[in-house]
Amino acid sequence: RLLKTISDIKAAKNYKISSKPHWLPKKFWNKNDIFEFKQPTGLINKKLSKNIIKKGYKYYSNFTNSVEFKDPLINFPEISKIVFNENVVQIAKNFLKANPYLGYVALRCHFNNNLPTNDFNLFHTDDRIKTTNTKNRTLKILAPFHSVHKGQIEFRQIILNKKKFGSKEFYKLQYSKFSELPLKLKKLLIRPKVFSGDAYFFDPDNFFHNADKPKKLRIMLYITFVKKENYMLFKTRKIKIKKTFFENLSTSQKSFGRYLNLV
Repeated sequence: RLLKTISDIKAAKNYKISSKPHWLPKKFWNKNDIFEFKQPTGLINKKLSKNIIKKGYKYYSNFTNSVEFKDPLINFPEISKIVFNENVVQIAKNFLKANPYLGYVALRCHFNNNLPTNDFNLFHTDDRIKTTNTKNRTLKILAPFHSVHKGQIEFRQIILNKKKFGSKEFYKLQYSKFSELPLKLKKLLIRPKVFSGDAYFFDPDNFFHNADKPKKLRIMLYITFVKKENYMLFKTRKIKIKKTFFENLSTSQKSFGRYLNLV
């Protein structure tokens, strides 16, 4: 009951997708082969059955690479201390050069298994388009909940703004494996030192990034900060928060979460 619909990676086949994704310009349709695993996890057709899910994560983790929890602000109220942290919001404001709003929040578990890599494991930019409209600029924060002591996360980032890529190269790189990257980009890879108790800010739209499969269970909080009129706000309006909790927030915190669905 706490999990969103789960994609069945084991049952899915890495077939070429017949209908091209909306983010890929038509002039590249015949030049870029988009396969089932080279797209967001939620778009994979095969889904896990309830019978598999009922057997617990140690079992269903052999069928999928990750799961996302429903209504994280309600079911995991502890994360609100991070989501509504005013110092964190101020950092987002400085980066976006505008009042930030909560665009999306997700709590996900990623599994160590022998399944094919997909989505998070492949290098991509979140918006998957060559030029990001200023109003749609975002900032993202990762907060690991699984790390202990000096356990480092598997996140990697290519330190080269997408503006430096030609359109053909940019779209070809979307959802690439490490082995498919040109040598010049491999040399620009970094793995930030994000340990227990840390969080990491990054620009998800202008820089290619991925997260390797974890060596053990990975639990990650994702928070996306957006500007007013961002395309993502339709998702924000589906994120539930208890009205009683929201009413106790400060004025600035309420402004930050103004697009949430109070229940």
